[in-house]
Amino acid sequence: MKRVNRLRLAAAVACVAVIGVVSPLAHGAAEGEPTGARTTDAPPLHACRQGDHKLTIVVTTDKANAADGDRLWDSHHAYMRSSHQDFLITYALAKGPERSNPLDPASAATGRTTYALDECYRTGADIGKHWKKAAAEWKDFNALVTWMRRPHTQVVTLHDGTVRNSLWQSGKVH
Repeated sequence: MKRVNRLRLAAAVACVAVIGVVSPLAHGAAEGEPTGARTTDAPPLHACRQGDHKLTIVVTTDKANAADGDRLWDSHHAYMRSSHQDFLITYALAKGPERSNPLDPASAATGRTTYALDECYRTGADIGKHWKKAAAEWKDFNALVTWMRRPHTQVVTLHDGTVRNSLWQSGKVH
C-alpha cells in the first residue's frame, strides 16, 4: 500500500508540474475505491479550504450545443493552465447528462448536457483579477459568453462564494 501511495504522490507532483493546478479530490483513491476517496489524512497538494473563494458556473444546454461547448471549455482549460498559476488554487470542469429529476441520479437523461465549472481562489479580489484577465487575454472569452446565451441554455453562476465547509483544514481531514 505504501508503494501505491508513493506512486500516487509522484503522479500528483508530476501533474502539478505539468498543469499548475490540481483538483483536491482528483488523486488519492486506492484501487477499488470510488474516485475521490482518500487513503490518508494528508490534504491534497492544493486544497480549497474554509474561507477561500469560489467561482462556480453551471451550464445546461441542448445536445446540439455540446460540441461547441467542449471546444470552448477545452480552450478555457488551456488558457487557465497557461495564465493563472500564481493565484488559482483548484480548477475542475465536469460534464454529464442532465437528469429528468435533478434529485434522482437514476432518473432518465433528458438529452441535454450539463457542464459544471469550479475554480477556487484565496480571495475575492483574485476572482475579480481572473475576470479582468480572461476578458482581456483569452481569445475565446466572448465566444463562450455568446455560447452561454444560446436559446435553451441555462446558466447559474456563483460569483465569489466563500467556502463555508471544507474537509481540508490545517492539514487534517475535518
